[in-house]
Amino acid sequence: MNPIRQNIPLLGRHEGIWEGEYTHVAPDRSVQEQQLFRILVEFPDDDLMAYRQTSHYWWPDGRTQQLMYEGEYRDGRVVFDTGRIRGACWQVDDLTIYIRFGFHDEPGGYVCEMIQLSPDGEHRARTWHWFRDHQLWRITLVREHRISKDVALFRQLEGSAPKLPWKP
Repeated sequence: MNPIRQNIPLLGRHEGIWEGEYTHVAPDRSVQEQQLFRILVEFPDDDLMAYRQTSHYWWPDGRTQQLMYEGEYRDGRVVFDTGRIRGACWQVDDLTIYIRFGFHDEPGGYVCEMIQLSPDGEHRARTWHWFRDHQLWRITLVREHRISKDVALFRQLEGSAPKLPWKP
């Protein structure tokens, strides 16, 4: 059995396909950027990596990007270093996951993320606090909902953007 399911049960409840919208805000509350996304969260049983997330992003100007993040279970945390980002996540309480990560190409920067999973497991709210040299420079607000627990559906949806407030 995947160690996350046993040792970080709240994170294990995040498995499936999520869709939503990122809104990036400056400290003065002005919107810097928005994007839609679809995220696949998996917990492989037959892999060295205990956590896998595939994220597909869409911007209003037509740009798209797909990234994969993998992490391993270590001492109550999921630890990751993808070559692009490095960090860890852990369960805080029965509704909250906390993540702290930094980007390899920004040595003085880091992001603190809090994820709240609804009791029914169908909605998440996330906030990211972005820091450069310990000074807040951006906040990201994320609203999302699970569209399926069937991870195979993610491949079938490739190429189609989520149907949310705006469509790229």
